[in-house]
Amino acid sequence: MKKFYENDDRGIALITTVMVVIMGLALAGLCFYLIGRGNRTYRTSKNYAKALNLAQGGIEEAALFLDSNSYTTIEDQLGTERTAASGAKYRIWEVFWKPLSGFGGAPVFPPISGAYSGVAGIEVFHLIHSQAKVEETQADLYVMYVKGY
Repeated sequence: MKKFYENDDRGIALITTVMVVIMGLALAGLCFYLIGRGNRTYRTSKNYAKALNLAQGGIEEAALFLDSNSYTTIEDQLGTERTAASGAKYRIWEVFWKPLSGFGGAPVFPPISGAYSGVAGIEVFHLIHSQAKVEETQADLYVMYVKGY
């Protein structure tokens, strides 16, 4: 005859197996979550690097535009959105201008004659903003560009 206070070990294997299966499924689910999260992070950083390179191409093209055009041509284009060959969009703004030194400002050595010298008389500070998107990732670059006219 069995006493009521004796241990009954029937079913302990089933409970142990169910606990091990639940812990294994939780670990597998956590692994899948972390792998997916890592893949999204990698894809985002890769897309940002691509967008940053495209935006740098936009900055380069804007600098070439400033170098190759006269002030009157540039003045007409200020603030207009342009698309670079890289696919980036860029805008150019005139921030301020100031007389170059030697033209009423501080003396320049060696001294430069401002009259009919062919040397630029003012320097104009342009702000270039370039923006590129790759999928859902966006890169924005701002560069101050100085050009003498």
